[in-house]
Amino acid sequence: MTYPRYRPQPHRATPRHGPSPVTYVLLIAIPALAAVAALRPR
Repeated sequence: MTYPRYRPQPHRATPRHGPSPVTYVLLIAIPALAAVAALRPR
């Protein structure tokens, strides 16, 4: 039985053309802050 030649997968850096983590933080934080401000007892 012959095994196929082993080729290690090249490690690619994560692409930077996607949204940055800061964008995700803002997408979570802004609606949360708006909800807290709207639901605060007056």
